[in-house]
Amino acid sequence: MTTTSSPDAVRRLRDDVVGRGLVEVLPAAFLAGVTRFGRPPAAELDVLTADATALAGRLAAGDVGDGDLPLLTRVLHVAGHADLLAAHGVPGPAYDVLGSFRENLTRPLGPRQTERPTAGARRWPLLGRTVGFPIGVPACVLNGSEAWVRHNVANGWNVLTYKTVRGRAHPANEQPNWVFAAREITSLQPGADADVVADPWDWVAPGSATVSSVNSFGVPSPAPEEWMADLERALAAVGDEQLLLVSVMGEGDDLAADFAGTALMAQEAGAPVVELNLSCPNTLDRSAAGVKPPLCLDADATVAVVEHVRRSLDDRTGLVAKLSWLDEPSLAALVLRLAPLVDGVAGINTVQSRVRRSDGTPTFPGRELAGLSGIAVREPALDFTRRLVALREGGGFHFDVLAMGGVTDPASFEALFAAGADAVQSAAGAFASPFLARDCIAALAETLPRAVEAP
Repeated sequence: MTTTSSPDAVRRLRDDVVGRGLVEVLPAAFLAGVTRFGRPPAAELDVLTADATALAGRLAAGDVGDGDLPLLTRVLHVAGHADLLAAHGVPGPAYDVLGSFRENLTRPLGPRQTERPTAGARRWPLLGRTVGFPIGVPACVLNGSEAWVRHNVANGWNVLTYKTVRGRAHPANEQPNWVFAAREITSLQPGADADVVADPWDWVAPGSATVSSVNSFGVPSPAPEEWMADLERALAAVGDEQLLLVSVMGEGDDLAADFAGTALMAQEAGAPVVELNLSCPNTLDRSAAGVKPPLCLDADATVAVVEHVRRSLDDRTGLVAKLSWLDEPSLAALVLRLAPLVDGVAGINTVQSRVRRSDGTPTFPGRELAGLSGIAVREPALDFTRRLVALREGGGFHFDVLAMGGVTDPASFEALFAAGADAVQSAAGAFASPFLARDCIAALAETLPRAVEAP
């Protein structure tokens, strides 16, 4: 994966920082960002302060080189100047974790490719259509608006799922909402419980193949009149190489009816495929843990929702069920009931995990449980995908598989596709590396199997 920039880019970035008069204020702005949601231990804070101050001195003296780029990237991003990184083609996290959900909706971060990466004329079948290289971004804040969809399309992402929307407006959970899990650099075993330590000031270098993150947004949603209009614009922004699915979620006493009502709104706005979010690990609850378990753990409730939605939608609208990791008997029993109702199954969502700061307090205020993603869930995702594909083939079913979990480099994309997935999506990987789709296309476009002739 490409993670570096040329010395010329570093020089131009330095000149821009100096020209804007940012050098003197940069250390203070960086430390304000570091301490936005908590204060690191004194020794760690002292090191960060010294590093930022020394970097400012080198910037002022013109004595910066390629070796300063990792620190400069972190300092500028955390200090609120990610736009400078993007302007000079320097990769940085795609989402401003210090900003609110609302602030991020119309402000994708990270550089945009000047020429969209493609696999030439090669296409792959998916949900009754054909798409370009079958890599994408799942339902998450990185697909929360038309602006994000346009940004992702430009960077080579072709299978995009518009962030989960609801039948009424919902605010995001209290910040912070997304945090690097810098200590999680290997994968959990399938079915293992996760006990994660993640501090709001943690950092992972952009492009790292060992990135993990934790998030707790709580499925925020604009009001329907807002998201339906935005969705129409987003659908107009995708070309014939892309597919834009729309994720929906219901709530309340009549859960199935609310799911169906929201799905109908998405269909009215033009959604060709509706994805049912049956797997969210971050829905608020009054329990001590602060959140509910994913809906798909309740097979009867899940089937009731899917049946109601399928009856409500037009036959031409595709339907995908998104699931969490499930053990072998639970997945087998659920797939047997879902297969006749859906065109696709997506999974896995983030893994619901206990997440604490290094001092033992919850990483996310009042919410002990949150969603873990990135390399930490790579093996559970592979295990789920292999079993799901085996159930499809063994049962003679015809649904497509949209796989995700731990996709941070071309090899992890290829592993899920080789396991039988029809498309592969990435959230934590896309968050950490805006060039991930480009790198996967460059490495695999000519050899990825199951391509069909373009129409």
